[in-house]
Amino acid sequence: MRDRDSAGAPARLALTAELLLLDGLTRAGRAAMLVLVAAAAVCWGFAAVALHQQALTTRAGGGSLSPLATIFADGSSALTAWPGWLAAAILLLSTTRLRRGPVEPPAGRSAAGELSAAKVRSGLRREYMGARLILIVVSALTLADLARLAVSGIAALLGLGGAGDGLPWMGVEVAGLGAATVALTAWVLSFRRQLERVGALEPSRAPERGRGSPS
Repeated sequence: MRDRDSAGAPARLALTAELLLLDGLTRAGRAAMLVLVAAAAVCWGFAAVALHQQALTTRAGGGSLSPLATIFADGSSALTAWPGWLAAAILLLSTTRLRRGPVEPPAGRSAAGELSAAKVRSGLRREYMGARLILIVVSALTLADLARLAVSGIAALLGLGGAGDGLPWMGVEVAGLGAATVALTAWVLSFRRQLERVGALEPSRAPERGRGSPS
């Protein structure tokens, strides 16, 4: 069991790096990138709390707020908590359809019958790239909102006025974004399996064949 788990760990790490477009970096480069992203998320958490405090001070003083400042002043609420959950539900339904349905041709102007096999594979690879880019954006948003929740919670415990405003709704919002990230990951992995079935993955990412298997 340990040997199987230890053998699968590098494959899972390689797949994660591929999904996050980090497969072209060394291990040190991947680690540095992850540390940089985490640090940026923490900085955003502190900045969001500071902007929230500034907007509250301006509102209390009777000053006018821009639409963006109003968003920071209002904080998380029922209006901001539902989009992530809705996206997660839609993605889960799409993932189920993707797993049970046949491989569909890439979106484009040409009809499916007018595309050669090579063009279909190329189009599917482009869609796979786009899906991974969207996954990176959604993951970054989730991490940033998680950092905002953590910093806001700590600030509220320390007694910073207004830091705890909408904290429960912020938790629901972060959980929704997390659910959307998980659902999108499942969708991308399902789409990847379709690419494997039609041989559309790039050679460097295609599953390695055994030496004795036919070419």
